[in-house]
Amino acid sequence: MILEERLEAFKEKIKTKDFLECKGLGNEIPFWIFDYDPRKGLLVRDTVKKLIPVFESKYSIKIIEIDLYKLCLEILSQKITEEQLILFEKKKGSDALLEKVKIILKPEVVKKEISDRLHEDFDIIFLTRIDNAWPMIRAHSVLNNLHSVTAKKPLITFYPGKFSGLDLSLFGEFKNKNYYRAFQLMPDAS
Repeated sequence: MILEERLEAFKEKIKTKDFLECKGLGNEIPFWIFDYDPRKGLLVRDTVKKLIPVFESKYSIKIIEIDLYKLCLEILSQKITEEQLILFEKKKGSDALLEKVKIILKPEVVKKEISDRLHEDFDIIFLTRIDNAWPMIRAHSVLNNLHSVTAKKPLITFYPGKFSGLDLSLFGEFKNKNYYRAFQLMPDAS
């Protein structure tokens, strides 16, 4: 199935009562991965942006989008100024800056920020821009910490790479640690 067909099937699936009520999952966490070819990232991002207001107005389905990249930048700006980041990088180098950023973006901090955004009523959570947030933060570290804050509502991670059902491979190149608590949303049959 080509990506455009998968996106259309995805739109149909997520508006079903069974999906919204997490039926058929047993006691599993309702986390889903929609993996896609990273070269098609703009198509996926554009589709997601257009889908959110349509689902709210046409189907009364409230979707909260968590843009992981934007979230990381907001957290960083609360802790350190842009000037301090630039000065740090000049003095210590890019590798040291990345390590500092990773310390600021600890999984507990990201979890709290996401939790704070989930205070309103919602039906589905979209986790987007995983690719832009890498290597500051990794998808598996975020997902491993969210099960207690999602109110047992479906969380869909739009993942630019491959999800085998067992592990994540960002851009199809970088393997993350195994992640077993998610389901592949729209398997690619090709």
